[in-house]
Amino acid sequence: MAVIAIHHDFATGAREAGRLLASKLGYEYVDKSLFQKIAEDLHVSEGTLKSFENSREYKISNLFSKLYSKSYVQRIVGRDKGVVEEREYQNSLKNLILGIAHDDNVVIMGRAAHYFLKDMENCYRFRFIAPLAWRKQYAMEKLNISADGAEATIERRDTNQLWFNRSLCGEGFDDSYVFHLTLNMGFLTVEKAVNLMAQVVQA
Repeated sequence: MAVIAIHHDFATGAREAGRLLASKLGYEYVDKSLFQKIAEDLHVSEGTLKSFENSREYKISNLFSKLYSKSYVQRIVGRDKGVVEEREYQNSLKNLILGIAHDDNVVIMGRAAHYFLKDMENCYRFRFIAPLAWRKQYAMEKLNISADGAEATIERRDTNQLWFNRSLCGEGFDDSYVFHLTLNMGFLTVEKAVNLMAQVVQA
């Protein structure tokens, strides 16, 4: 009985490992799909979310737009209040994560879950990192990103994630002491990473 929070850099194999770990342990895997509930909670449409994204000093590319199918939000909320308040978004995300963690037996991918759950006794927090060359290769082979675009995509995603985490958690969001284990995928296969996390949880 545990909660697993995985914090990761883009193109480090963390999502692949998280899905495999959840399957190995018989846990629920929580990634982007359940976070559509944020839009429902905030009563905003896809168009409003895009306006919010485009208005940021640091644009949050892919933060919202990839979470929603076309017209999904309009369909589930039925109305659009016309604005996204940053603090409301943060509170909605935090409450959603705490609610998911309350049920136990779950692997939560990203979205600062490791930070929100840092004081939870039965929460195991893992971090995925990798050298740039490894990440570029992974992006090309597993994420179907072209060789020409891999490095630029990684750089853009890193910038967006840095802003996202700092805005939610402050400067200490990646404090090494928050994590039970940091996995450098430059030295590991995905399967080995899964086995190491399982050993920590089951020990």
